Amino acid sequence: MLQALPLAPARMRSDPYYPRSFTILVIVAMGVLTVPLASGLINVVHVLQDVVDTQRQFTRNSLAITREVRQIVESVSQFQRAAGQYHLLQDAEFGPALRTRSDALQVQLTQLERHLEDAPARTTLVTLRDHSQKLYRQVRPGSFLDSARFGALGPEFDALHAGSRTLLTQADAAVQREQQALEATVQATRKRLILLALALIPLTLLLAGVFSWMINRPIRQLKASIQQLGQADLRPLPPISGPQDMVELGREIDWLRQRLQALEDQKLRFLRHVSHELKTPLASLREGVALLDDELAGSLNARQRTIVGIMDGASRDLQKRIEDLIRYSGMMRDATLPPAAPQALADVLAGVLARQRLALDAHGIRVETQLTAPTLHSDRNQLETVFDNLLSNAIKFSPAGGRILVKSEPVDGAVAVWVCNQGEGIPLAERSRVFEPFFQGSRQPASAVKGSGLGLSIVREALLAAGGRVEVVDYPPWSTCVYLTWPMPK
Repeated sequence: MLQALPLAPARMRSDPYYPRSFTILVIVAMGVLTVPLASGLINVVHVLQDVVDTQRQFTRNSLAITREVRQIVESVSQFQRAAGQYHLLQDAEFGPALRTRSDALQVQLTQLERHLEDAPARTTLVTLRDHSQKLYRQVRPGSFLDSARFGALGPEFDALHAGSRTLLTQADAAVQREQQALEATVQATRKRLILLALALIPLTLLLAGVFSWMINRPIRQLKASIQQLGQADLRPLPPISGPQDMVELGREIDWLRQRLQALEDQKLRFLRHVSHELKTPLASLREGVALLDDELAGSLNARQRTIVGIMDGASRDLQKRIEDLIRYSGMMRDATLPPAAPQALADVLAGVLARQRLALDAHGIRVETQLTAPTLHSDRNQLETVFDNLLSNAIKFSPAGGRILVKSEPVDGAVAVWVCNQGEGIPLAERSRVFEPFFQGSRQPASAVKGSGLGLSIVREALLAAGGRVEVVDYPPWSTCVYLTWPMPK
């Protein structure tokens, strides 16, 4: 029974820059991203409200100024008319009307002074008021002026009319200037809002980038940890940094790694023990078969010799499987390779093919070699083991009279090797599994003895330990092709 393993060690701690929960991190990110947008929107509302208020005030003032100035022009005419009726008709009944017109003119001038801010217009207004008051003192009710004396006041009235018209012109000019100033304010406000938007866009993108990195960082770390476990790499996982719940998830994944490591160690111990336990009775069995074959226990007839031959072949096959188990368990226990040295690929293949000669001749299979890269850097025994497994696998699945290709060429600082045959091929769904230990594909030759399923696993472990890789690829016109990349020394 496996003992319960502790959770991940204390190296997995939550990052102080992260909140305790991933959900809180997302909410904070959304809130922070909303702040500049909301502040910008509030600023826009305030600016637009100021522009609207200014526009409203300008409209109110301009209408009031225009209306009051035109009333002043009309009141000057009415004032002159009332004075003429009073003095020319010599009728006392027009006295109240003259006083009313004069008072109305003074009230209008006073009201206009409160709205008028243009300095030249205010000067004209003051002059007009003084002139109207002086003229009223000359024509006010009390004593009648004859026609000659009243006519002498004509230039005074003309000056009063001229002053009112000048005031009207100056007031219109002041309104125009205020309108231009308002338009300038609107343009300045527009530029200000554009600059605000241009400032908020990069700020928002920067904040979005920062929080995107903070959110994706623990996710990428968890993804890398899961991929490492999926590749059967049980080394310690990289630390997870982030919110507390993501760290807890990383701790659970590391606990799963420890469980897998314990199960893998148990499996390797089991393989090692079983293989060694089988070697002793197998050695006795092979020794007994050899004694029988040598007829030390008596002569054998033809049928008995056939049985002895079957027993000898079965014991050799069993020995090979046990050796594969021992070799595989040794690689899994210690994935380091012996020191590499330059190896002539042709010599290695010659030795392997010599051992496979009986099987090749029995099936009429020819081996073609295209060794553009003639040298590999590896341990000789390890290299022979790799090619022995690859060629025995190719022979097993090749049709009678078929061909096997062994090709090598340099590729990006490594040596690429293809070992191809003309068998039925490997289904796409099984290509990623053929390198798993004990896996037997669905397309097994009917005449072949079923193997242990460790040959390609041993090849993969040897390539991984050397820093290379192995995979099944399409390489027409060959139906099945195992592709290896063997790194060159730096």
